[in-house]
Amino acid sequence: MFQTIVFAYDGSAECRDALEEGIALASRFNARCHLLAVVPPLSPYILAAGPLSEDLSEKDRAYFSAILEKGLARLREAGLDAAGSISMWEDPAEAIGAVAGKIKADLVIVGHRRRSALDRWWRGSVGHSLIDQLPCSLFVSMPREAANHSS
Repeated sequence: MFQTIVFAYDGSAECRDALEEGIALASRFNARCHLLAVVPPLSPYILAAGPLSEDLSEKDRAYFSAILEKGLARLREAGLDAAGSISMWEDPAEAIGAVAGKIKADLVIVGHRRRSALDRWWRGSVGHSLIDQLPCSLFVSMPREAANHSS
């Protein structure tokens, strides 16, 4: 059913939970996995503050490369075929949709962050935006602490 799965991954607790749920699913279908880290565009407020240091981009790439390597190690430890990539300075939903289309993914897995309605309105929601952009199915993993609180 699912042959190729894209994981949106930033190393957060929510994404680590999603990775674990996705590993169980990918193992069941022996799916190929692609871990994607997205460095979002800088806020206009940051850009308005003045010139940025030359090595900002390299620092971000190094930071997300380390996160990506940990996630890839976990996928490989589970016996899965895994690759990864980083998208720099892109809208997360657009970057995830583009990678999913490029590698012909059957499923995208994202972690859910609980936020207030105001925060969601102000910053938007990657999961909500993906619904309109993806060429495949979307799995939104709920944080484990949320599952424990509902019991």
